[in-house]
Amino acid sequence: MPKKRASAKKPADKQKQAEKRAKREQRKIADAEAKRVAMRKKRIRQGAWILGGVIALGAIGFLIYDKASLEELPGVSKEAYEGRTHVTAGQQVPYQTPTPTSGTHSASSPRCGVVQQPMPPEFAVHALEHGGVVIWYAASLPTEEVSALEAIVSRFDDRVILSPNLQLTDPVVATSWTRLKAYDGADEEIAQFIEIYRGRGPENFSCRY
Repeated sequence: MPKKRASAKKPADKQKQAEKRAKREQRKIADAEAKRVAMRKKRIRQGAWILGGVIALGAIGFLIYDKASLEELPGVSKEAYEGRTHVTAGQQVPYQTPTPTSGTHSASSPRCGVVQQPMPPEFAVHALEHGGVVIWYAASLPTEEVSALEAIVSRFDDRVILSPNLQLTDPVVATSWTRLKAYDGADEEIAQFIEIYRGRGPENFSCRY
């Protein structure tokens, strides 16, 4: 009995197998590309969420800062901006008021806290430029009132200075950068003045050293 010839089918089978292998490779490539695209989209979405969160936090921070920077205490005077250039330490500046809130000032800055001797206004303005608050009191202010002012100032660990002022006509004057309010004595509102206006100068430096 003669044998069947199978050689005619082999080329066709090999071709089919090659086609199957090619299709499998194409599917692998397509799957890999799909995974790559999906991963890229996922990273883009995650980046968008992170960026959105950062923008949202920034916006909230700006609103908080903007609200704080715009807060004003009733009765506080908004003084004219007189500049902020420096002069050498010890050089006097002819201010128009004994409690200036801006203007030319000493290149040296004072330490914060209670000052027993009258502080030069040139130093005071530099402290205000750094975001400090200077509380002035008249030499005639009763001792108990001075002690009360010292107690108020002692609540704050930085950027607050208390000093006598021999030229003062009001009992007490609270000053910050371009802001001023006079008081009849050691008013408890002075603490609120400090809380609102401390840190609002054009520069932000500590005087606690």
